[in-house]
Amino acid sequence: MIGDLFQPGGPYNVRKTGPDEYSFKIPIPEDEHGRTARKCPNAQCSPAYFKVKMGTGITEGDPAVFCPYCRTTGEPSDFMTDEQKRYGTEILGQEALKGAERALKQALGIGASGKKRIDAGFFALEMRVRADPPKPIRHPFEEEVLRGVVCPHCGLDHAVFGLATWCPDCGRDIFMTHVEAEYAVVRTTLSDIERRRQELGPRIAGRDLENCIEDMVSIYEAVLKAMLVRHLRLGGMTEEEVETVLRKEVRNGFQNPECAAEIVRSRMNLELYDGLPSESVLRLRNTFEKRHPITHNLGVTDRKYLEKVMAAEQEGKDIRVSREEIEEAIGLCMNVLTALHQRAFRNGNTQTVPIPQ
Repeated sequence: MIGDLFQPGGPYNVRKTGPDEYSFKIPIPEDEHGRTARKCPNAQCSPAYFKVKMGTGITEGDPAVFCPYCRTTGEPSDFMTDEQKRYGTEILGQEALKGAERALKQALGIGASGKKRIDAGFFALEMRVRADPPKPIRHPFEEEVLRGVVCPHCGLDHAVFGLATWCPDCGRDIFMTHVEAEYAVVRTTLSDIERRRQELGPRIAGRDLENCIEDMVSIYEAVLKAMLVRHLRLGGMTEEEVETVLRKEVRNGFQNPECAAEIVRSRMNLELYDGLPSESVLRLRNTFEKRHPITHNLGVTDRKYLEKVMAAEQEGKDIRVSREEIEEAIGLCMNVLTALHQRAFRNGNTQTVPIPQ
């Protein structure tokens, strides 16, 4: 009876692989972008969750999967999400019930009519096998992951939370690809400002520019912090020690180009602006300083800002910022961060950051 529990073929390509053993191929539903969810099996990894687009990346052989956050390696089945496991288990359970019903009918000699009549002359017996209609199986409910990138080495289309480091297919360090994607969003906003100026007016366009400056500085801060944390962990620091450095030494220092250089020098033993002309560093600093009145004073210049940058603006007037200035600052940020990443992680394709226990 057990041997007839699952019929070969069907929508799940069932195959008998051994005594009382079967293989199923259950397709996992994709999201609206054609990506499938994955979850790192390392319990210490965070956020652990990401998505990949099947058919992109390494398509030959049976490549391993790498976690983009901690580089834990395993088989694709090791990276199934809880929802996918639930979905597959419910399908298997439903197929097993169908098989049990089919086997029972076969054992009792009940045909396609679903019933069997036994007539013994002085009495008649009718047997029927009835099963409850199968319950609908809910598709996996997966999280939305917005940061999509394509690996420049193997072409894998995938999406992650925050700033990940490793490609899930080839395992190479693509941290700067994620950084470039973040700044690309700011550049896209900049490219649309003139249209919004014409349709919505100069104040909206001005606010767009201000938001772009804030985003540019926030990305710079987040990237430097991520690189510092990676460097400290590779140096053997515990998670508690890393948190102490961030809380007591770094704080919001990466928002200031000069403070950022001091932190990188003291903690990473590297020069942040090595090879960058001093006038370029000064322009980057002046652009960064505009973030203060934008964030804390509705974009109106104050004496603190004027003293810092020695600018020609008059106190009390709206701060002057242009699309070209922000574009240049983004280019400088990318140059600085790319150079630092190359110097700090020369063996980036093989350096795995340990996950604190």
